[in-house]
Amino acid sequence: MSVMGLKLLVSIPALNEDATVGGVVRGVPRALPGVDSVDIVVIDDGSTDSTAREASSAGARVVSHGRNRGLGDAFRTSLGIARREGYDALVTLDADGQFDPSGIPLLVEPLVSGRADLVTCSRFLGQNLSTPFVKRTGNRLVARTVSSLCGVKIHDATCGFRAYGPSALEQLSSFSRFTYTQEALIDLAWKGLNILEVPLPVKPAREHGRSRISGNLWRYAALSLGAMYSAAHDHMPWRFYGLPGFAMVLAGLAMEAFVFGRWLIVSQVTPFKGVAIAGLFLVVLGTLLLIVASLADTSSHNRHLLEEIIAENVRKNRQANG
Repeated sequence: MSVMGLKLLVSIPALNEDATVGGVVRGVPRALPGVDSVDIVVIDDGSTDSTAREASSAGARVVSHGRNRGLGDAFRTSLGIARREGYDALVTLDADGQFDPSGIPLLVEPLVSGRADLVTCSRFLGQNLSTPFVKRTGNRLVARTVSSLCGVKIHDATCGFRAYGPSALEQLSSFSRFTYTQEALIDLAWKGLNILEVPLPVKPAREHGRSRISGNLWRYAALSLGAMYSAAHDHMPWRFYGLPGFAMVLAGLAMEAFVFGRWLIVSQVTPFKGVAIAGLFLVVLGTLLLIVASLADTSSHNRHLLEEIIAENVRKNRQANG
């Protein structure tokens, strides 16, 4: 079902991007098919240069964190503004100039036509982007991991150039401080929302400065895995904890049965005393994992109830600001 007359917020997180943020803001289209209004906000995440002044001079509203709180917090600030002020859609893009703001209409069109709830730019779908081998391989592995966790084929799970529709704004939950891109895909896919990738041209490197991600790929990989794990286990606690727990308990009981059976026959445990100890360890550890799975499942139910309340409040804010 098509959605016309969208109220759109374009959010640009920025940290010391005074050389490029003004051009990105000025490049955002102010008129889009199916969109009634376009507002721009720059989330200044603790910049120490003139990023805030350049963004304001270019025509953007600036919200400053005062200190560096991370990309995840910057996204949640944008999400909070969009929800409180009744926006129907949210577009996010970086301030470093690698993404072309003129591509925003292509991201928003599937929202307007009702074909998708989340539209994300893909740097690798149908195009050959010249990137370093390590970074390209890492992105491919992350995309495969996210695809397996959410059951949706994703070619580019780390791109921040995205458009979130009304349902995504209502239902999305984000907790990661460092990054939100993989977390959002997993969360919305498990909630049954439609996700669409759109190939758009992206500059292979920044024009100014050095990427804060490629500067420490190992840290980025570790924190991304943590974010994916956090998002996934909330939606499938029995897969993460229950299945390993059952497997450990069964394996431990099998080992104990073997040792006990041998004891009944020959009246001694030696030389399988270690097997008996290992079996007991597996039973205890597996039982603890089953308890954790049960507690996590209860927590997941409570989270979903809170998310329903938040979604209802977002809908009410949208109606009040409509």
